[in-house]
Amino acid sequence: MKTWNVLVIFFLTAFGSAAAQPRYDILIRGGRVLDGSGNPWFTRDVAIQNGRIAAVGRLDGASADRVIDADGLYVSPGFIDMHSHANSGFDHEERRAKATVNNLMQGITTVVFSEGSAWGQDERIQDKSGQWTSSGIGTNAAMFVGISNVRREVMQDPEGRPTEPEMEEMKRLVRQAMEGGAYGIATALDYWPGHFITTQEIIELGKVVASYGGIFAAHMRSEGLRSLWWVESDPSPRVTLLDAVREMIHISKAAGIPVHIGHIKSTGVPFWGMSREACALIEKARAEGVPVTADQYPYISSGPDGNTQLFKWQPYLRESIPFGAEDRSAKVRELKDRIRARMEEDATFASRVEKDVYHEILARGGADRMFVSEYEERPAYVGKTLAEVAELRGESLYATARYLQLDHDARIRSYSMSEEDIHYYLTRDYITVATDGFGLPGRHPRSYGTFPRVMRKYVLDEQVITLPFFIRKSTSLPAAIMGWDDRGWIKKDYRADVLIFDLDTIRDRATFDEMDLYSEGMRYVVIGGKLVIDEGQYTGELPGEVIAKAKPSS
Repeated sequence: MKTWNVLVIFFLTAFGSAAAQPRYDILIRGGRVLDGSGNPWFTRDVAIQNGRIAAVGRLDGASADRVIDADGLYVSPGFIDMHSHANSGFDHEERRAKATVNNLMQGITTVVFSEGSAWGQDERIQDKSGQWTSSGIGTNAAMFVGISNVRREVMQDPEGRPTEPEMEEMKRLVRQAMEGGAYGIATALDYWPGHFITTQEIIELGKVVASYGGIFAAHMRSEGLRSLWWVESDPSPRVTLLDAVREMIHISKAAGIPVHIGHIKSTGVPFWGMSREACALIEKARAEGVPVTADQYPYISSGPDGNTQLFKWQPYLRESIPFGAEDRSAKVRELKDRIRARMEEDATFASRVEKDVYHEILARGGADRMFVSEYEERPAYVGKTLAEVAELRGESLYATARYLQLDHDARIRSYSMSEEDIHYYLTRDYITVATDGFGLPGRHPRSYGTFPRVMRKYVLDEQVITLPFFIRKSTSLPAAIMGWDDRGWIKKDYRADVLIFDLDTIRDRATFDEMDLYSEGMRYVVIGGKLVIDEGQYTGELPGEVIAKAKPSS
């Protein structure tokens, strides 16, 4: 009888204990956890259930539908890209494009469209949210409403100043977007349409956004020596990087709104090294309680650098080409032909253009940092600098620039930034990493390589920053900027957007010659509790959600 009792007790204890052990959807065992705080890694198990992190700790008795052995691998929150144009993929019909596999292979689990609305001016933010929710997207996404879109919808003259009734209608549309889940207003002040937006307009719209607890995000009015649209002969005041930073700080104070600077950089030879002065302005403001943050990408060549236009039609002809224009190449040729014809008729104008071209060469990093990237008529020039081509032709830099770009259609890639500035911006604890990338290939390697590039080049090889510092910059910092208290950390009850990567093999592969090569080393990517990258391969899942901003409680 005693033996029977002992056996009963044994089986009850054994099976009761097993029944009490939880079973999870995914169990990550023995990984080196970087929780997003900036602290060093620690070894823990991470359990995922119903799209959330269910437990972090020593989970020896636990089981799961999928167990991942992460011994020797690193576990972190998913990266939050604070400056994305991934909607180019989301709006595509092909499943891998919707998934933006180029982002997933970098470890990006959430993208923020922080330079304005990612849709046409006749669509509401609710429309886009519904479309993406219905068709499926790979990563999570958050949206801002673009000021330029609002202006085009309301104003008769988008290059003018809004009337009082127009301003009121713009405020109404911004309120409507905030009610629909937008996180704030955004614009590109450095481009031709955006530079007509006044500081006071932004402040007035910013006050509306502030009442919802929103943000103002911008590609600033200048990122170096001058604004993109400005030419040396332009009589209007030159706006520099430092002027632009001061404007952002002023907007924050006047509107009572946090401001976020997109892809902060210091372009042009005279402004190399100005990262310190720009950051000193931001840090002084932050010390005074002004909420200013920024993001950056880790390349010394920008998007506009990819097809440097030394002959600018906007200030000469007062015309611009809409983004996404189908006949863009034909329109560019027409505008160049008109500039050339005017130069032939007007010697004073021709002299003005020559002066402006030399200024633009300096602002783009100098003739020895400008490379011919495409030129069908003379392939021997491809890969050579503007200075080298000028020497081969026995011409001035201006004459060579005219031959390449005004008379023909050569593409020139410039390297307008310095590594010194990239290093300095990376060390700032209020600047996140971001791609400014697209969901489709062919524009810039940052779309495919940004986050692994920082890890390989600036964390491991050059040791500019530490790995825990980088993880914080890419996870909990952007989550805090966006006001998210349920993602960006490896914590119980947080959203299960989780990465497992191999630090030995992590690297970017995309280059300026081959821009669409996937990064390596991201072994597993979990979004909303679903594996989207499994052993380095896309699984076909589209688990992303549109994150709408919650309305403040009254």
